Amino acid sequence: MAEPPSSASSQVLDGNFVDILTSRPAEELIQTFVSNLLGSNDDPVLNSAPLASRNAVPQHRALSISLAAFNAFLQANVTGPVLEGAHRVEVIFTKATKDSHGESLSAFRRACFRSLETDGLSPYSYIPHIELFTLARAIVTGLSPDARGSNPQRAGEGNLDGSEIPSVQWLLLRIHVWHYKLLSQSALGPGSTFSRSAHWTELPTLRAAIEKELAATEKEVLAKDGQFWTTDDKVQFLLEKANVLIMLGQDALAKDILRQAATSHGFVYALSGALGKRTKFQEKSTSQLVVVAKSGAAEPGSTAPQTRPQALPLNDETLLENLEFTKEEAEQEPPTSGLPPVLADLAPDDQPQLSPLDQIMLLAEATMKDAFSPADALTAEEVLPFAVRVLSDKSTNWQIYTQALLVRSRIELHRSRTMERGVLQMQAVVDQVLVDTAASAPASKSETEDTAPATSSDESIPSIQLTTPGDSVEEVLASKPTSFFPAAEAGQSASASTRLQYIHALSSPPRWQLESELAYAWAGVGSMTSALEIFQRLRLWAEVALCHASRAAAEDEDGRGSSGEDKAKTILRWCLFHRTPDADGPNAPRPDEGATIDISQFTPADFLGPARDPPPPNAPRLFCILGDIENDPSHYQRAWDISKHRFARAQKSLGEYHLRQKDWAQAREAYNAAVAVNRHSPEMWNRLGDINLRIGNFADAAEAFRRSIALVGDAVGEEDARTWSNLGSALYSLYAEKINELQNKKAEDQDNTGAESKPVEEDEEDTVGSPTVAQQNPNQLLSQALAAYRRGASLSQENWQIWDNVVTLGARLRPRAIPDIILALRNVIRIRNAEDALDIEILRLVLNEVLLSQEKPQSDGTANGTGIYQPPRGSHQKAVCDLLEDSVVPLITTRSELWELISRERVWRRDFAGAVDASEKAWRAALGGASGGLLPSSGSGPDDKSNWLENKEAWQAVVERTDDLVSILENYGEDVPEIGAKWKAKARSAIRSVLGKAKESWEDSEEWTRLKELLDGLK
Repeated sequence: MAEPPSSASSQVLDGNFVDILTSRPAEELIQTFVSNLLGSNDDPVLNSAPLASRNAVPQHRALSISLAAFNAFLQANVTGPVLEGAHRVEVIFTKATKDSHGESLSAFRRACFRSLETDGLSPYSYIPHIELFTLARAIVTGLSPDARGSNPQRAGEGNLDGSEIPSVQWLLLRIHVWHYKLLSQSALGPGSTFSRSAHWTELPTLRAAIEKELAATEKEVLAKDGQFWTTDDKVQFLLEKANVLIMLGQDALAKDILRQAATSHGFVYALSGALGKRTKFQEKSTSQLVVVAKSGAAEPGSTAPQTRPQALPLNDETLLENLEFTKEEAEQEPPTSGLPPVLADLAPDDQPQLSPLDQIMLLAEATMKDAFSPADALTAEEVLPFAVRVLSDKSTNWQIYTQALLVRSRIELHRSRTMERGVLQMQAVVDQVLVDTAASAPASKSETEDTAPATSSDESIPSIQLTTPGDSVEEVLASKPTSFFPAAEAGQSASASTRLQYIHALSSPPRWQLESELAYAWAGVGSMTSALEIFQRLRLWAEVALCHASRAAAEDEDGRGSSGEDKAKTILRWCLFHRTPDADGPNAPRPDEGATIDISQFTPADFLGPARDPPPPNAPRLFCILGDIENDPSHYQRAWDISKHRFARAQKSLGEYHLRQKDWAQAREAYNAAVAVNRHSPEMWNRLGDINLRIGNFADAAEAFRRSIALVGDAVGEEDARTWSNLGSALYSLYAEKINELQNKKAEDQDNTGAESKPVEEDEEDTVGSPTVAQQNPNQLLSQALAAYRRGASLSQENWQIWDNVVTLGARLRPRAIPDIILALRNVIRIRNAEDALDIEILRLVLNEVLLSQEKPQSDGTANGTGIYQPPRGSHQKAVCDLLEDSVVPLITTRSELWELISRERVWRRDFAGAVDASEKAWRAALGGASGGLLPSSGSGPDDKSNWLENKEAWQAVVERTDDLVSILENYGEDVPEIGAKWKAKARSAIRSVLGKAKESWEDSEEWTRLKELLDGLK
């Protein structure tokens, strides 16, 4: 008799995963799945016929089996507690394996790992119960989307949690997401979060599948006419989507999704400030950052106490355990106007209980800020209050509380006074996860004879014991996990269903990635030995090698780095190559023997034999690391070949090698191959653009930079500013090429017709060229280049070179981009703050274009009482005048031509007194260049361009400034009350002063005659 759907659903909800997996329908599915997997060299999970239909298993039952296998896998690897009765499921897999192909369970698990390999990357080779995940993946890919109706009691029963049966579409999305997590590398640096691993993974195939299923699931769950999903279901999906986007590096989209989730759930929160004390000896309260949050009225959080992991106290001699907020603040000050009204009356240390989904929103916000913000003290101060707000609630789900502790630990690692608690708290979280997931109930000898997990008896994975000379070889892997802190008692732990309830909405890492993060935390505080011990226990040989290589680089200044690099090479070569024939020294066990060796007894030269066949898991990555250490491009090519041309990092590393050799063509070819495989990496597109820009392929460079910018999105940083600037350079180079082509073409046409050749002027750019192709229109290319430079400058406000490019292109554009030129000039002057930063040609162009070419203002209603014209606010004339008066004038010291510009600007404004003053300063600045030359100790000579007594150019400048001063005095001197009729005497005095000093050096010269004529005209 067929089992009713409600029975299978209730077993899943109750967490009886083993009972479902040992049922008769599950045995049939497992038998077919094992036979299918072992009988195919490809990926039978995705290419085979649906398992359920081949075994006549109802879809609702197959869905329950799939979800039970998936949740059992997560319980055993992510959340805990111990998966009791797991050996019963192993017995079924063992029997199916022997009956179908006579293989062992270890061989079947190796096949499972191979089926999960994607784009040259393999999962961690020691994942317990990997067959459960592979089974769930195989079943879900064969189910039809109509299977959602298999749970008729689902609708209206509250929010959908991790153990409840979702739609097939939603479950498939979750399978793909966890497949991505199994393949992605752990955090590759101290202080990095799990989500940052997305920047180090190259999984374009799986990424595309996730994006496809994400769109399909969103269409189903968020449909306007959908009555099946509750509000909590929709909010939970939005949280899952936000975490997926964070994992994929799309922080801008994730931010929008979190905002949408908060609105849908009626959740209001804000990062604000409140007066309080941080230290024990602080007497005066100062502003402290705090997250003020309140759940929607329809979703009050439960205040019933729940079991949760241990939170370690700070125990610092200076810092308080928790911030002490000033109680009288509400009486002294009105509510902060910046807070929403619903939050204005909340006390920072007495806030209402949040619902679990709202707590997850805060943790997602913290994770996003930590992953995509600069790693500095300000980021830590902004992120920490989000975790503290969740930890301060009286009732918190076990897994949510664990994630909050993890987020707080990541932040506290960056502060000296909280670093100890941060590391120890992360250690406590890791210990709790290990104890809750690694232990298992013993099985009988007959049952477990061939069911040992791959983590303890896999023959294909090497195991190395690293020691120092003189130390004895010890066993690295312990038979049973231990805890640094006392383990929780049975009554103090949460059930599997409680821990799995929100697992998909959280970004909780698997236990081996959590241990890797702990290792990097220990390395970050200086305990490289502890980090190495963790990596050795996990048998992450790539990380072990990188640790030794990093230690070698750090110790190289003291001359002690070579041994660490040799150890790294030895580890990698032992994993990848056979022993050198006739090598001296002790025999090294084969990697597939699972034995340990004393690595100090071997050298890289001991493993120069042929490459191992078949290669070990993640061989492409191992070969790339070995290529980096040995600087050997053949290793990159080997990695590319092993991955069947899917591992983009191999071509990226090969491209970097050719760049170091200055082989631009080969580097371009390598990066083209890399982006052809992984089109989602902004770094690789950016690098390809750099190479094309270097070799002159400007069109390809512009396209590469555009793709990089599109992938980065709205991120702000120096790297993104550089990309925009390089895009501007590529577009400007295209513009220059097009202008040359048009000039040459027009010259050829005129030669053919016998017409006189006339060069193409930039003013005619919009009348030549092909108007049908935007990329071939010079004027459009120049406009696009200016826009790119402008965007780059806005992202990097302190980079004066980019602002200078904005000035250059703004001046070449027709009509000239006056506002951009003025803004860029202001920023260049602000950044450089020196007289050398003033470009006289650009300033003269702006002055002539905006002021002198315009009709002079009248002195009637447009002038004030003093007769000085004031341009309208917001006009270009006003901006130019302010630029010259406020930014240029304070920097002028020795350059007389700058004062000459100021004089002309003041004449235009009818500020005649200021014009005479500027002209006199210009004259004195030019004359002052000879003051040193008149002193015996000046040491000036004919090559000293500042000495106008001996340098002809300087002498000509003095004559020009003298002529300008005489003209200004003649035209406007009488209008200046301080000068009036004395302008002639003042002019004669200036000319005589110059003639008297220059008589010996420049008498009878053309300039001397010019000054004499000026003097004669003033008699």
